[in-house]
Amino acid sequence: MKLSLIAAKICSAVPEGKGDVEIKSISSPKLAEVDDITFLSDPKYKEQIDCSGAGAVIVKKGVVFPGKICLEVDDPYLGYALTAQLFEDASPLFGDGIHKSAFVDPSAKIDASVSIGPGTVIGADVHIGANTRIDANCVIERSTRIGESVRIDSGAVIRYGTIIGSDVLIQSGAVIGSDGFGNAKSGAQFVRIPCFGIVIIEDGAEIGACVTIDRGNFEPTVIGKGVKLDNLIHLAHNVEIGANTAIAAQTGISGSTRVGERVIIAGQVGFVGHIEIGDDSFVGAKSGVSKDVKPKAKITGYPARDFMTMRRIEACMSELPDLLKEVKRLKTELESLKNAANATSV
Repeated sequence: MKLSLIAAKICSAVPEGKGDVEIKSISSPKLAEVDDITFLSDPKYKEQIDCSGAGAVIVKKGVVFPGKICLEVDDPYLGYALTAQLFEDASPLFGDGIHKSAFVDPSAKIDASVSIGPGTVIGADVHIGANTRIDANCVIERSTRIGESVRIDSGAVIRYGTIIGSDVLIQSGAVIGSDGFGNAKSGAQFVRIPCFGIVIIEDGAEIGACVTIDRGNFEPTVIGKGVKLDNLIHLAHNVEIGANTAIAAQTGISGSTRVGERVIIAGQVGFVGHIEIGDDSFVGAKSGVSKDVKPKAKITGYPARDFMTMRRIEACMSELPDLLKEVKRLKTELESLKNAANATSV
C-alpha cells in the first residue's frame, strides 16, 4: 500500500518524495520492520520508536524522528485506528457466494454480492443487503432485515423480526432478539410473559462476542447508530442505547432503561430498570446504578454516586483501621478517667 493512501486516510501531509513508498503492514514499534508503519500516541513510548525498525510512524504534529518518515496528525491514536482499518482483511472467510452446506429459504431475498458460510441457516422472508458477510453456523430467523456491508461472525444467532442497519458488526456467539425476562406470579409459581417486540440495531453499531440483547415486550429494544458494545454484555427488553455510546464488558442493563448518547460505561456495571442515563455521562467500573443520571454526570461506586464524592469516601475508608484503633484508645482512656473520677468522689 502506498504511503500517500495512508496519509490521505488520516488527513496527513506526505513528506516530499515519499508518497510512493510501499508500506507492507501496520505493527507495534517492537515488531515493526522497515516496510511497516507504526504510531506514537503517548510520549512515554518515545524510546520504543527510536529503537523501532519501522520505516514510517504516525505522530502528533511537531514530533520528528530522524531517519523515519513521519505522518503528522492531531490525534495519533485515531490515525492508528484509521490506518489499521486499511490493513484489515475483510474478505469472506469461507469464500464468495453461498456455501453448498448452507440452508437458504426460497423466500429469502439476498443480494448477489452476499457471502454465506457453511452450516448457516437463513429463514423465510429474510432480506440481506449488498456486500454483507455471514460466516459459518449462523442462524438468521424469519422476517429479519439486514442492511448493506454487515459482518456477522460465526455462531451468531439473529432471532425472528430483527432489523439490522448497514455497516453493523456482530461477533461470534451474540444472540440478538432473545425473549425478555418477564414473569408474573401465580402462587409459588412463575408464569412466563411472551414478548411481541423486536430488536433494532442502527447503522454502524458493533456488537461484541456473546452479547445478548432481548426483544422488547411490545415496543422494540433499540441500539442506536455507532454504538459500541464490548463482549459479554446483556441488554434486557426495551432497553434503548443512544447513538455513539460505548459499553465495556460484563455490563448488564435491566428492562426499559434508556441510556443517552455519547455515554461511556466501564466494565461490570449493573443498572436497575426504568431509569434514564443522560447524554455525555460517564459510569465507572463495577458501579451499581439505581436511579437516573443527569447529562454529563460522572458517577462510580456501589451504589453509584458522584465520582469525586466516591473518591473521597474511598480515601476515608483506607483510614478506617487507624481510626478504629484511635477510637479504642480513646475509649480506654475515657474509662480510666471515669474510674479515677468515681474513686475521687468516694
